[in-house]
Amino acid sequence: MATEKRPTMLRLPEEIYEKVRYLAFVERRSVNMQIEHALSQYIADYEAQHGPIQLPKTSEE
Repeated sequence: MATEKRPTMLRLPEEIYEKVRYLAFVERRSVNMQIEHALSQYIADYEAQHGPIQLPKTSEE
């Protein structure tokens, strides 16, 4: 299955990881999808308060 998502490596304190794992279980998501969901919510909240984040153009675009 091909994906357009960029792989990353994330290091978390054990307590945060276990809490994310719990939330993922409760919300029926993988840990990875739970982290993606949390980051998406954080970005949406930030942009609602401060306006859209303007990303610089890259040579690939």
